[in-house]
Amino acid sequence: MGMGWAMQQQVGRNSCSPVNGWYDLLSNSGLGTWEFRSVNAAKIILIAGLMLALLIVGAARAEEAGPDDTVRVATDELLELIEKHKREYRSDPEPFFRAVDESMANFVDYHGIARAVMANHWSEASAEQREAFVRTFRRGLVRSYARAMFEFDHREIEVLPLREDHVRGDRAVVRMRVTASSGRTYPLHYSMAKLDDKGWQVRNVVVNGVNLGQTYRSQFAGAMRSADGGLDSVIDGWSTAPPAELEDATDA
Repeated sequence: MGMGWAMQQQVGRNSCSPVNGWYDLLSNSGLGTWEFRSVNAAKIILIAGLMLALLIVGAARAEEAGPDDTVRVATDELLELIEKHKREYRSDPEPFFRAVDESMANFVDYHGIARAVMANHWSEASAEQREAFVRTFRRGLVRSYARAMFEFDHREIEVLPLREDHVRGDRAVVRMRVTASSGRTYPLHYSMAKLDDKGWQVRNVVVNGVNLGQTYRSQFAGAMRSADGGLDSVIDGWSTAPPAELEDATDA
């Protein structure tokens, strides 16, 4: 029968021909009747080789993605989410917040940011307190960022070319320019860190001269000085609302 052969098995039959090699299920030819045909081994090897090559190329491209590419992809994803959820946002913003949270998890180093915000108090905190603050900080940041981006009436968002002097090993600064519908422009600087297991991720943002990382760090330190219940009360009462000076600066 040449390179291929066929085997048919009827319902109720207790015997069948031995099968050696790889087979494709081609058709169900009736009640309990199945037809198999052998696959040329050379074709299997060729297909497997092509699939492996595609995986290698894809992995190489992912590894080559620069910090500016990361910011560009994150921005595009957010704009797509805004477009997708704009009809339901006013009545039910929760689906939008969840979608933004899932998207930002790929680009934002919440653990690193939370540690910087807590500063020396990080070493004083227990593992449970650290994780509690990371969760609280993440929830507040996602909602504030998502709400601000949804409400902001922008004309254009542009990731500027990466400058050579803005990349030092596993650290980089990515610049963005946002143009409001009024024509006013706002500069954003993303501080990026390259993590071994996640690639480039955001560690801090400076918006129109306002350093969010430093602002939140000062906020946490002030809360600790005035807190009666110590670290737990600060974590429970934490609010990651946009700084007042940032809201004033971006009042378009």
